[in-house]
Amino acid sequence: MENLRDFFKSRGLELGFQLTDNQIEKFLIYLSELKKWNKKINLTAVRDDKLIIVRLFLESLTFAYGFPSPLPPTQGGRVGEGLQRILDIGTGAGIPGIPLKIIYPEISFTLVDSSKKKVAFLKHICRQINLTDIECIAERIEDIAEKYRGCYDVVLSKGVAEMDILLKASFQILKPNGLFITQKGEDLESKLKGADVEFKKRKWTIKDVIEINKPVFERKFRLAVIQKCFM
Repeated sequence: MENLRDFFKSRGLELGFQLTDNQIEKFLIYLSELKKWNKKINLTAVRDDKLIIVRLFLESLTFAYGFPSPLPPTQGGRVGEGLQRILDIGTGAGIPGIPLKIIYPEISFTLVDSSKKKVAFLKHICRQINLTDIECIAERIEDIAEKYRGCYDVVLSKGVAEMDILLKASFQILKPNGLFITQKGEDLESKLKGADVEFKKRKWTIKDVIEINKPVFERKFRLAVIQKCFM
């Protein structure tokens, strides 16, 4: 039977990520701690080890397909121009922020969730796997948007709130020409249509819609890459 290390490495390669042994070790510690803490607080409904790797960790890595070029190397090194600070809205168990931080250690990350218990877990994980230059904040994004105005190159969301709310907060937080990237299923069009007022009110443009159809996921989903136009 294929062990978890080999499973993670081979599935990562299928997606274009050549994970190092050190990175895989960090992911496996993350997996173990996630399962322990999940018994105390509700972090995820996914219980199976391989499903956690696929649905939480590897699906998170696909957000990188929407990042601006050039990307930094996944083993560390100089950050690509135009990608220095990322904020993850409604991160929950650290998804997608922590998996992306593991493979892109030179990018500065901020993880935001309204649950203090979940943020306690995030801080614990960051200590356990020695992640640095990462901030975990227990606040509603609407309440801190003004404080972080114009600070971030990219804002991420796995779809925790209505699109119009996410876009409104992201517009404040993003630098000019910054990107908001969200992951959606078949309901992407309806979600975008639901934010029609926000699109008309502020200067947004849909830069790309990326179809994710990889055998490892056994389902199709999409990334919407939405750009804040220069003002």
